[in-house]
Amino acid sequence: MKFDYVLLDLDGTLTNPVEGITNSINYAMEKMGKPLVPDSLIPKFIGPPLRTGFMQNVGFTETEAERALELYRERYMPKGLYENELIAGAEELLERLSAAGKIIAMATSKPEEMAVKLMEHFGLLKHFKFISAASMDSGGRHEKNEIIQHALDTLGISGDALSRAVMVGDRFYDIVGAKDTGVASIAVLSGFGSREEFEEYGADYIAENLLQACDIILNA
Repeated sequence: MKFDYVLLDLDGTLTNPVEGITNSINYAMEKMGKPLVPDSLIPKFIGPPLRTGFMQNVGFTETEAERALELYRERYMPKGLYENELIAGAEELLERLSAAGKIIAMATSKPEEMAVKLMEHFGLLKHFKFISAASMDSGGRHEKNEIIQHALDTLGISGDALSRAVMVGDRFYDIVGAKDTGVASIAVLSGFGSREEFEEYGADYIAENLLQACDIILNA
């Protein structure tokens, strides 16, 4: 199997956003007069849509989750987004894939504006053919399969070409989204998921880190 198209998750795969997400979640909780979220719960917010995270992890209603999301963005957009760091190997991964002529796209549950700004901040936007991201409004794209499909549609990847596409991510949402859209998946253990999680959901490949994931892509 030869991979010509590479879709990359952002949070937990290319960057470690824990500090900014933690501070911004607790900013929202404090503004709403709610208890702060324990550090042990924060990883559960990373991966799925944030609305879902607020409902599943702290028991918010849909209305409360919408308000929490507004407050979260109030702090995250100007400040929390940059309380972030690249995961080891991220820059080398992108450079090697670009040099090999791979078409690289992002498939992230972050809104597009945030994803673009973050990649600009780290000087990595040049590597991406397309950024497929979540919609800011509640009625748009939010599930990972929708985000991946949007990237595939935009890049014209369909039919036999799907077998040459791979999704790289660090949570089961990425694996399930890849399966739902008919592309292969590589799960990386350098983010927030576990080997048990990836085996349960049937990742096609499991890599210890991003450079091992790069080797899989280049040598498949």
